[in-house]
Amino acid sequence: MYDIIIVGGGPAGLAAAIHSAVFGLRTLVLEAEKRAGGMATRARGLSNYPGFRKISSLRLMEKMVLQTEKNGAELRTSEEVVTLSLRGKDKVVETKRGKYRCRALILATGDGMKGIGMKWETWIGGGDAYCAECSASFLKGRDITVVGNVKDAAEEALLLAKKADNIRLVNHSNMIDINGEKRKQLEEEHVTLIENFMGKEIKGKPPSKQLVLHRVSDSATKTLKTDMIFVIAGVRSFVSVLRKAGIKTHRQGCIVVDKFGKTNVRGVFAAGGCASTVKDIIPACVGDGTAVATCAHLYLAYGS
Repeated sequence: MYDIIIVGGGPAGLAAAIHSAVFGLRTLVLEAEKRAGGMATRARGLSNYPGFRKISSLRLMEKMVLQTEKNGAELRTSEEVVTLSLRGKDKVVETKRGKYRCRALILATGDGMKGIGMKWETWIGGGDAYCAECSASFLKGRDITVVGNVKDAAEEALLLAKKADNIRLVNHSNMIDINGEKRKQLEEEHVTLIENFMGKEIKGKPPSKQLVLHRVSDSATKTLKTDMIFVIAGVRSFVSVLRKAGIKTHRQGCIVVDKFGKTNVRGVFAAGGCASTVKDIIPACVGDGTAVATCAHLYLAYGS
């Protein structure tokens, strides 16, 4: 029995664990991969992390793991969560190795979406996004390119068209197979279809992102300049675990939270890239994990 279980050992999860342990709470971190750190271990060197002029993201994660364990939190790697039971006061988290119980649960699983394999496609960097509903406040007046699975990408393009001015849709295959009714909807919303090309590479930084396209028939390429690139390729398997447990998510998989990191299930919180706010850099994820751990501590202390 733990006070707090944190699912995910990336920047947000480790920061939450460090602060939960400082509060004197019995804390367990469950990380699906063989080592903690999440996608941050694959990022480049950081020059925007407070306190460091420049530091390797891998080195930063190693320091955070050490601090997590020295503060008294328990960290278990290779523990993929397969089931969540959240109906009772105590929460039950089941992995392939066993079951764990807690009074409060923090979800810090990182971005819930899958990529499509384009070069330089990343979950840590500006200008690439995976959930229109989570980025609404940034879309007005923007030039947006949507690339990915045609069915989901078309729906995302229609949603984005209500908030942004110029939308392009690129299917990540040779043809855009959309029926007449859907094409009419896209046309009415002024979504431009770019057919016979597929995404190859992402270049540049905001506000001058570039999407390099590849034509399958003759290997010709062309480059689109755009403000934001939305990559739509379905959600990872863990999102289905969340939904089965009753956790409310957006269509693309981000967990819906309030300003305190609370989900729709009492005693369950979410922090970092998996939550429905824009946090695609390591310092922001760390800050969010810290804040949500504080809110979880207050929930355990006062029941609200």
